[in-house]
Amino acid sequence: MKKNKWNGTVLFVFVFIITIVAVYWFIKSDYYPILNSWIQSNMILYAISLFIIKVIGILWPPISGGIFTLASIPFLGWKTAFTIDMIGSTVGGTIAYMLGKKYGFPFLNKILDTSIVEKIKRIKIKKGKEIEAVFVYRLLFGSVIVEAIYYGAGVLKIHFGKFLIGVTLSHLLIGIPIFILASTIFSGANIVLTISLAIMALIFIIKTKGRYFE
Repeated sequence: MKKNKWNGTVLFVFVFIITIVAVYWFIKSDYYPILNSWIQSNMILYAISLFIIKVIGILWPPISGGIFTLASIPFLGWKTAFTIDMIGSTVGGTIAYMLGKKYGFPFLNKILDTSIVEKIKRIKIKKGKEIEAVFVYRLLFGSVIVEAIYYGAGVLKIHFGKFLIGVTLSHLLIGIPIFILASTIFSGANIVLTISLAIMALIFIIKTKGRYFE
């Protein structure tokens, strides 16, 4: 694997660890009961706000909506937090796809780093492997720059149906283990099995990536 593809994964792992440590510290602080009480009393407002932040985070890269949904696990539970994350990601991703498809690379140059745009330009997806390609790049790029996959799919004119399937599968197969892992850490339970499965999945995707790109 090329070094620049490792960078996205490493950055994602780093952000994930920092988020987990920060939230874990907050749970142990005196502020947690206060915030938790407010959220439980304003659940609908909080869920809607979280959804909006997630969508904006996809459309405007400087905001990482995934951090907020991940940090909401102690208040909502991992299933609810993940559901909001997935719905927000799908809605935001669909909008990003449409914008990328309509306005092309000139638009991407305005909202994404030049190096990321150049990576997208170099992508050559094998015919008939569009769904798998979206899934693989979703993992290799990491959640930190997931908007690149959404915008890029539109620019590369991947069929919308295949794009949506790839995004949905990647979110389920990658997102669920991540949210379960975070929830397990927050609860202080045994995490050896979850970590092992995550590592096995990562190795499998890396080893088979050549099937989907030219």
